[in-house]
Amino acid sequence: MQIIAGPIIFITFLFLAIFLLCVISIAAMVVSLSRQGDERRQMILTQASSQTLYITVALLILTNLEQIIRIFSGNGPSQGMNPFIFLAVISLVYAVCLHHYKKKFGD
Repeated sequence: MQIIAGPIIFITFLFLAIFLLCVISIAAMVVSLSRQGDERRQMILTQASSQTLYITVALLILTNLEQIIRIFSGNGPSQGMNPFIFLAVISLVYAVCLHHYKKKFGD
């Protein structure tokens, strides 16, 4: 059986691009939280962080409810959550919230 190299190379580069985007987003989140600033910047970071926390807790609750329903309905074993994907989702949510509050409060 001959493997077609074109789609495999495309999928590999697409995966690497998404992976790199996730790593950059996580790094940007860490750098953004570590920088110091004035009171307005601290308020923007606090608002974005608290909004991200609320969304993260809601996502964890929904994931746990899904696992509980899956176990009790007999649709298969409980599956764990990939921590890298979860961290990437949290960092993207934080980036969106940070952008929203920067626009709202003008930093």
